[in-house]
Amino acid sequence: MVEVFVTYDPMEANLVKAKLTDEEIPFRVTGDYNIAITMETFNTTMGRIALKRPIKFFVPESHFEIARAAIFTDMSSFLKDDLEY
Repeated sequence: MVEVFVTYDPMEANLVKAKLTDEEIPFRVTGDYNIAITMETFNTTMGRIALKRPIKFFVPESHFEIARAAIFTDMSSFLKDDLEY
């Protein structure tokens, strides 16, 4: 397994998980934590320290390039035509 992505943002980590899952890329995550608990303790010193730890994503070496493409491809433009006001 090789490291493919690092973030400190749990929301971004959830997005990366979704992208890798959608592409059926096997991955492992370290440093992940429950955002609900983190948000409750964010205003404490320990909560702020907890947010400083990295969330790292690892994929098999054979999936590295496709995983990077999946993570960094922005597909938000697909929604533009579907929205009517």
